Amino acid sequence: MELFLIVVLLAIALAYISVPLLRGARKDVDATTVQMEEAGARKEAALGALVDIENERLIGKLSNTDFEQLREEYEVHALAALRELDALGAGETDDDQLEAEIAAMRARMACPECGALRTPGEACGKCGSDS
Repeated sequence: MELFLIVVLLAIALAYISVPLLRGARKDVDATTVQMEEAGARKEAALGALVDIENERLIGKLSNTDFEQLREEYEVHALAALRELDALGAGETDDDQLEAEIAAMRARMACPECGALRTPGEACGKCGSDS
């Protein structure tokens, strides 16, 4: 049994070491591109969180006090990411762009039947529509 465990661990270690070697040389990635992708991901996460907390407040899972506190926190994160994107040459820092992106995300999450916010692909909690 011990020998089997040692063989399995050696096989895992060998696979871990050999996978990067088998993939070949990695393309050189521009550091700015990586920073822009990370900032964009942080921005999208914060905007998604803003829509999620608004939906949770509307269905009663989140109090208005908690909503306001979380909204301020996520807006700070989204604005910081927008400012970073702007500094890297990929975005604007004004509040209008943030509001436009939040509105676009809300539109994607709106139920086509009643307009209530819902998770895309799931049935609406308000009217039951699944389209």
